[in-house]
Amino acid sequence: MMKRLILICSFLLLAFITGCSSSEKADTKYYLLIVEGEENISDKFSKFISNDYSVVKSEYLINLATAKEKYPKYEIEKAPAVFIFETGGGELKELKLKTYDIEEAVKFLEKTKKNK
Repeated sequence: MMKRLILICSFLLLAFITGCSSSEKADTKYYLLIVEGEENISDKFSKFISNDYSVVKSEYLINLATAKEKYPKYEIEKAPAVFIFETGGGELKELKLKTYDIEEAVKFLEKTKKNK
């Protein structure tokens, strides 16, 4: 009887831990890098920097040359450009989207809206 109780408790604990770790993946956070260039596009992204969305930080660069110098490995060809990174504890983990299409970036970010 005692072994069965321990077995059931162990199973429930394992199920609880598994459930918690999968919900962490659902709470992915994003870092937004926007290279504006001549066109002011910051207003299109300002709503995503809120508690309603999963964007935790953003950086706006106005000058294409500065962006190329600061982020050479991302081969920024033109502006406007939007880069969306998945973050992991503060550092940039993985580039999820690189686009020169503002609407594509907005659609991607719309999907990060948190369920309340």
